[in-house]
Amino acid sequence: MKNKIKENNPSNEEMNEAYHTLVEWTKSVPDAMEKIKRTGTKEDLVKYKKQIRLIVEKMKEIEKRLKP
Repeated sequence: MKNKIKENNPSNEEMNEAYHTLVEWTKSVPDAMEKIKRTGTKEDLVKYKKQIRLIVEKMKEIEKRLKP
């Protein structure tokens, strides 16, 4: 039962790690978008932009939870 609670309520350390992972991922966004523009389709670019929006929203959620 405790494992289930832990999964639903990650520790600050886990949230911090997740946040920093997302920050590192966002650093790759400009290069990835350029590559998609050159070699992908408009649909690929739209899908990637949606993914970026989801990541940004998740980062905002994590930031709120980490702030006292």
